[in-house]
Amino acid sequence: MYRHLKPEKIYKPHDYVPLPPPNFDIFHYRRGRKYISGVNHLLPVDDSEFDRIQHQHNIYYHVWKNHFSSPIRELLKTEGTKVLDVGCGPAMWTLEMASLYPKSKFTGIDVAPIYPVEIKPLNVEFLQVNIVKHGLPYDDNTFDYVFSRFKGFSYTIKDWKFVISEICRVCKIGGYIEFMEKDVKFDIKNDFTKKELSRFVRNLRRKSIEPIISPKIEQYIRETNNFPVIHHEKRDVPTGEWGDNEYDTYKIGKSNNEIIRWGAENIKNIMIEECDYDEKEWDLTVDEFMRELDEHHIYDNIHRIFAKKETESKEEVCKRKFNFSLLRSLFSCFKKPKKFIKKYN
Repeated sequence: MYRHLKPEKIYKPHDYVPLPPPNFDIFHYRRGRKYISGVNHLLPVDDSEFDRIQHQHNIYYHVWKNHFSSPIRELLKTEGTKVLDVGCGPAMWTLEMASLYPKSKFTGIDVAPIYPVEIKPLNVEFLQVNIVKHGLPYDDNTFDYVFSRFKGFSYTIKDWKFVISEICRVCKIGGYIEFMEKDVKFDIKNDFTKKELSRFVRNLRRKSIEPIISPKIEQYIRETNNFPVIHHEKRDVPTGEWGDNEYDTYKIGKSNNEIIRWGAENIKNIMIEECDYDEKEWDLTVDEFMRELDEHHIYDNIHRIFAKKETESKEEVCKRKFNFSLLRSLFSCFKKPKKFIKKYN
């Protein structure tokens, strides 16, 4: 269905062929914040947002006590294992994983060159790719493990379906795919805050952003028919200074509260310019929402969805059979003249 979107240029990861230089002329500024042009990305790409992403990265490492849920630890210790980070952003996950697993080869892709362009470990490469517009520039069954996280405010619901189909396509048979996402879902009690949360969700959906994305990710993976068993793990995360000290959730809750408020500040421009808020109204709504999270001990949520690729799609199998039949026919054509010459010499 999406084959016309595949780019003409196909790359082999870590092929030691110079990759094209990144294009830095894709940014624009709005109300003092830096954004990517031509994409449906709601958050800015400036230092404030990078700091928030780094803080978020640290929080969720402590929530999960690891960087991934797929059973790939031994695979990552194997020489030459290929890993793809889709939508790597500033590449905190990619760089830490590359240091932990030096025998694996890591590739990070993003629509914007906000990853390290020059200084990076030897087992890391980055490539600027607009996956929504062009698909992934890799052959089928290329990577042993494909990872993606926190793209909920970057893809429309239509984009998600295509992106997941591409991620599944480039994953090897026997390899794993994994997604880590948050749903905009809170057990709100206060009538005003509940009404305002519903309003925020409606505004996201008007922009074709699905706020409850985790069930859709699972659905779209299942629809490829190549991943028979899909694992879905969830963690409830405190949103204030009321967690359990025994498991350090007190500190996690305090940090998570800061992250939610920080995210609300970073998305404010879009909510004011493209949705039905003015600045004063947005700030008041955020204040009330944050107060409710803390006072009523409401949990945030984080999901990891991972699966092992067991089969290829019928389309790919048929294509391979067709190519094999064509090669066999060509080979037989070359053999027949040799018999003819031998017979009449």
